Amino acid sequence: MEKIGQILVAEKLITEEQLSQALTDQAQTNELLGAGVVRRGWVSESKLVEVLAKQFNLPVAQLDSAETDPALAQLVPAGSARLGKFVPMRRSGTTLEVAVLHPDDLKTLEQLTKGRGINLSISVAGPEAIERAITRLYGGASDTKKAGQGGAAQKNVKEAKPFTVDQKQVGEALTRAVQEAGGEVKDDKPEDKDIPRLEIAPLDPPIVRLVNGMLLEAISMRASDIHLEPLEEELRVRYRVDGGMIEARRLPNGIRSALTSRIKIMCSMNIAEKRVPQDGAIKVSLSEKEQIDFRVNTLPSIYGEKIVMRILGRGQLKNDVSELGFKARALELVTEAIANPFGMILVTGPTGSGKTTTLYTILQQLNDPDVNIVTAEDPVEYRLNGITQVNVRPAVNFTFDVALRSFLRQDPDMILVGEMRDFETAAIAVKAALTGHLVLSTLHTNDTASTVVRLVDMGIEPYLVASAVKLVIAQRLVRRICEKCKLEVPVSEAERTDADRATLAAVEKMYRGKGCDHCNNSGYRGRIPIFEVMCVKSRDMKRAITEGGTEVQVQQIAKREGTRTLADEAIDLVNLGITSLDEALKHIMVD
Repeated sequence: MEKIGQILVAEKLITEEQLSQALTDQAQTNELLGAGVVRRGWVSESKLVEVLAKQFNLPVAQLDSAETDPALAQLVPAGSARLGKFVPMRRSGTTLEVAVLHPDDLKTLEQLTKGRGINLSISVAGPEAIERAITRLYGGASDTKKAGQGGAAQKNVKEAKPFTVDQKQVGEALTRAVQEAGGEVKDDKPEDKDIPRLEIAPLDPPIVRLVNGMLLEAISMRASDIHLEPLEEELRVRYRVDGGMIEARRLPNGIRSALTSRIKIMCSMNIAEKRVPQDGAIKVSLSEKEQIDFRVNTLPSIYGEKIVMRILGRGQLKNDVSELGFKARALELVTEAIANPFGMILVTGPTGSGKTTTLYTILQQLNDPDVNIVTAEDPVEYRLNGITQVNVRPAVNFTFDVALRSFLRQDPDMILVGEMRDFETAAIAVKAALTGHLVLSTLHTNDTASTVVRLVDMGIEPYLVASAVKLVIAQRLVRRICEKCKLEVPVSEAERTDADRATLAAVEKMYRGKGCDHCNNSGYRGRIPIFEVMCVKSRDMKRAITEGGTEVQVQQIAKREGTRTLADEAIDLVNLGITSLDEALKHIMVD
């Protein structure tokens, strides 16, 4: 069956140029194509209806002369009718007569009647006639919800009298109530309803297929981020895979505006605003069981808006910290720290270093019915059953410190703070850690020693830092050498220049990936974490922090007490043939 645009061109009602313009505008406004060409005056409403009825061999609906049946407003929601551009006319038994604008675009209607034993009888009507019919049918429907509200809530309050509770009787009553409500009570999350399916449907406009195709391609490549970067003469598309950037393609500048508008519409952003950065999110479904969240940011540049989409929640959470890759002593320190009923555990590292995965694994392990856990995140990346997770919203002044103050009135045992960005958040978190709560959080610092010093620099009293902090974990993700193309190689001259003598002396063997189809010719596939774990327990360590010790002083004590640095861990992976010296040097230089 031909598409409506092709039909209109074939009937010489619109030109190819007009069709192209209508499709571009459709990607920005989500307006059905037929309604768009009528609104612009290119085709009369009666002519559009005549062509569609003939093409699809359907009758023409006589909406203006049809009687309105108010019962149909209860059968078909107003929002669905307006979204799908259709209106129910009458119902006879199991047959529902519906007037539609686009006979080949019945997804909303079919979804609405699926599994309800309703057969559809379709006729064709114009956009303005459908709009008038929708107004007649649903015009006053919103007011009916107000009836009956409020009266039942106003009752005379009598003086309270002592009473006793028969627990058995209450238990039986609750059981009966649950059984009786079983067919009506649902556990749906409001934000999860009507999640669009991510697919490349042939009937979708080209720009929709392009965006969906890029999202699917990034997911299939195990990418963590999608970068759409406007250049002077083209639009570059890159994916971040295993921590490195891979260029996927370059697109012509002519589609940049439509592509940007499509993504903004998916994120509920302001498509007209191009002067300031915007944040948004996309939630799509890959299948009935798997949903993907994208965090989206736009940034104005000299050639247009750059868009970065971070793919959230694709990693597989572990059930126990022993599965994360900690070495023996480090694992012992982490296990001991999370067994404490109070105190603070900090995980540090740059963006994309796996901090969230580590924190969530700790939550997974400690998540029991007798523990009250609350989290404040920006945004929530993984959803865990049995845990209260909260998205902070700085735009409405619901920040980390505001969330923390509320948490302390929610009787928590454990609190996760996505990030301590300022003094207020850090001060409340430290107070919570000192008053019987286990607090988990992150900081953006280079290593464990600089983390405790950073808290002091933020304005927290040194003695409070020494008392509250129990453990600091610094971590990175290093790329694994591809097993399909791994070769043992000598140290290159560039690596000899970059590495110091101590590092070169510690390298026993060195491997590198040659590059193959399995690893997209990068030489790497997958990543592995390295950890630096520092315990704040000994008298020497607490004294150094309390007396305002420097990073160097704190690090010297940590090494003396057995802390292995990120550099030590990275060199171990080089000698085991898991990563390359070039990859390890990135983290040794930071250290």
